[in-house]
Amino acid sequence: MLAMKVWLIRIEGWFLGISILAATFVLFINIVLRYFFSANTTWAEELIRYMMIWITFIGCSVCFGRGLHVGIDFFLEYMSEKWKKIIGYFVNFVSIILMLFLIYYGTELVLFSMNSGQITPSLRIKMYWVYLCIPLGATLSLIHLVMNLFDNRRKPESIEELQV
Repeated sequence: MLAMKVWLIRIEGWFLGISILAATFVLFINIVLRYFFSANTTWAEELIRYMMIWITFIGCSVCFGRGLHVGIDFFLEYMSEKWKKIIGYFVNFVSIILMLFLIYYGTELVLFSMNSGQITPSLRIKMYWVYLCIPLGATLSLIHLVMNLFDNRRKPESIEELQV
């Protein structure tokens, strides 16, 4: 299961890296065009906005996979290992329920958008491509959460261990 987790995190990482580089490149080109040539592209800001939405939802999945989501562990320091494990399972369970809701309602949003024929103002792409990141990111997060829930091995000491 650890090999599948590493494989999934690598694919997600590549997607995030390429997306961030592409958004940075488009932003840089747009700035150069605007300030040096007085030529503004109308589609650049919209593309970057949609890329950032995708980066957020896929990045959420990566954080679940690596255990990097923000948590308050101050109280956990004063609890026994048994209670730490119980609270960990509870947090995972609640997160799984949240991801199931996101998958369901995100899919409803995608289907609604497909049926309505909504398109983006500047790029003129179907809006469901933007909304698709919600159920996809939630599904990837759910996969990581289930792996975390049933993975009885020790937790990696660092992020680098997951990248091996």
